[in-house]
Amino acid sequence: MKHASMGIASEQIIDKAMRLLARSLAAHRLETIVAGSENIPANGPALIVAHHCHHLYDGLALFAALQRPFHIVVAVDWAQNRAIKILMESLNRLARWPMVLRADAPALAVSHLFSRGDRIKYQRAALRESVQLLAEGRLLVIFPEAYPNLDPTYTPKSSAKDFLPFDAGFVNIAKAVERRTGTSVPLIPAGLRYDRGKVWTARLNFGKALQRNCFVNRREFVRSVEEKVRMLSGLRAG
Repeated sequence: MKHASMGIASEQIIDKAMRLLARSLAAHRLETIVAGSENIPANGPALIVAHHCHHLYDGLALFAALQRPFHIVVAVDWAQNRAIKILMESLNRLARWPMVLRADAPALAVSHLFSRGDRIKYQRAALRESVQLLAEGRLLVIFPEAYPNLDPTYTPKSSAKDFLPFDAGFVNIAKAVERRTGTSVPLIPAGLRYDRGKVWTARLNFGKALQRNCFVNRREFVRSVEEKVRMLSGLRAG
């Protein structure tokens, strides 16, 4: 019991520290307007599937919108040198944010830091960690597009309205949690868009929860989630 209490206390301290940092970074830069917050469960697991717009502001908007502690599946292949790679991986482990390498990462400038074999290793670890977090009744955020619209290093998107096809990895997570716990995990689509100005405005819209077992197959589920996220982001269907 003592070790469990210490673990909970440590996580609360980490969450408070991250929120303070997020508020500091957002001050005089970003205002967040939230709709659909009633769709976020007060407790229990939920997988939030979101549009990826900005490499930094998306996370700051989520900290402003979500009162519960949450975890984000993050890509670490943007690290340009070994020191940054070590720092970011250490911080993500501390926060329990699962880490992935995107499919084309070894083809980018970071190929000296990661190999194709590393991608498989990271993917397996991220799936395992994501399932564990949801099995513990936590909130997990994932960006199935993999790349934001605005990024200082690299993105295949060329405009603020670009929207990439969803990777189906979030379905694998949902299925694995169901196998482990015997219950369906609610999946919450989240739309995101920005109004630019001296202070940017993030408009974060949470939709009603979806259940994987309500769809006839995997493809239909992914398509429906993608369409919901597009709509909530104020974008037309592709």
